[in-house]
Amino acid sequence: MLHIEKGKYKQQNVTKTLNNEAFENLEPQETYKYLGFEQNTSLNHSHIKQQLKKKYKQRLTLVLKSKLNAKNIIKAVNTYAIPLLTYSFGIVKWSDTDLTELNRVNRTKLTEHRKLHPNSCIERITITRKEGGRGLVDIQTLHNTQIQNTSLHQAITKADKGYTPLNLHQNDIQENTETNTIQHKKDIWARKTLHGSHYNIMQNPHIDTQLSYKWLHSGQLFPETEGFVLAIQVKVIATKNYRKYILKEKIETDTCRKCHQYPETIEHITGGCKLLAGTDYTDRHNTAAKIIHQELALKYGLIQTQTPYYNYTPETILENENCKLYWDRTLHTDKTIICNRPDITLLNKTQKHTYIIDIAIPNDSNIVQKETEKIEKYTPLATEIKEVWKQEKITIVPIIMSVTGITTKSFKQHLKTIDLPLYIHTNIQKAVILKTTTIVRKFMQ
Repeated sequence: MLHIEKGKYKQQNVTKTLNNEAFENLEPQETYKYLGFEQNTSLNHSHIKQQLKKKYKQRLTLVLKSKLNAKNIIKAVNTYAIPLLTYSFGIVKWSDTDLTELNRVNRTKLTEHRKLHPNSCIERITITRKEGGRGLVDIQTLHNTQIQNTSLHQAITKADKGYTPLNLHQNDIQENTETNTIQHKKDIWARKTLHGSHYNIMQNPHIDTQLSYKWLHSGQLFPETEGFVLAIQVKVIATKNYRKYILKEKIETDTCRKCHQYPETIEHITGGCKLLAGTDYTDRHNTAAKIIHQELALKYGLIQTQTPYYNYTPETILENENCKLYWDRTLHTDKTIICNRPDITLLNKTQKHTYIIDIAIPNDSNIVQKETEKIEKYTPLATEIKEVWKQEKITIVPIIMSVTGITTKSFKQHLKTIDLPLYIHTNIQKAVILKTTTIVRKFMQ
């Protein structure tokens, strides 16, 4: 039994019930649990927060040790670990410092389990996946939203002037900083010199944000791979250039360790090193081209069975009575044309319509101009082919995707032109991203 008069503990004689059962007095240092929280005449906020933090870290570690994919592991943190803290919001007095520390614990644990690059953009972690973030709940924002936007809590806080051990009126926690909205975080991200470069690329009106972040929204990659791709996008990989000019390390030169000609930046590694052009870059390019070629071959009945793209070997020429499909073949014309070897050429015999399909995987900053270059590059060939092959129509179809999966708005239209389903984009994007991470890892080793 606990006796309180005017908010203060008062010792009472042992009380007996009708059955002569004795109820001992609760001592001042003892506590009883009510709705999950230990209390006496008041709550020991420091002790409760310490216990909650300990349990939260245990749950967080348990989730991060699991073998879930990137999206599900974040979802598990949001639905299994964070609700442990959410229950205490409005009862336990969490300061801004406490909440900031909890967000820092999230980042530290993610980094510790190789799910996050230590130099990644902080704001991007709690931005939704559709907008280029990882979708982790911002604990500070969640707390402030739950407290400030709940009229019931505000009414109870106003009325509880010593009526309960919580004494919410005295410990009013609505004076926390304003909730950080998604737009506010994106504005901070955009202002950062290094991290903001990717954000500014995505603001180009020709970029399709939804398609570009499709891989992130689906979240099927391993968490480590996902974190690595995001680090590549914001240019925080420890290249020589990054170490010399950002980390200020004392290294003699920042030239590429492979070609020894250009500064070793992340853009140079992913798409600018001459020594990788004939091997790794070509392999990545051909991977995307194989997906397109196999889908066209299946669509027109040139092959009967589908195989994984990494096991697919295109035939140089596939033909039936309706169409002819060329793979990486020189197209001979009467006039000398320099660019006469597109990746894929589809000749529709019944409609007398030829499609010149060329694939490119440029760096993120070059994706928009690369599409224009492809069209200009193959226009002379298209003019000659129309005359030599007696075609009614020639269509140039550039399939362009950046090394990290950024896609232009015209990508859908190009797929529609050759009558391929949109899921082809997802397959190409995943293949390209995996190849890019492999290239960077191998280079850095």
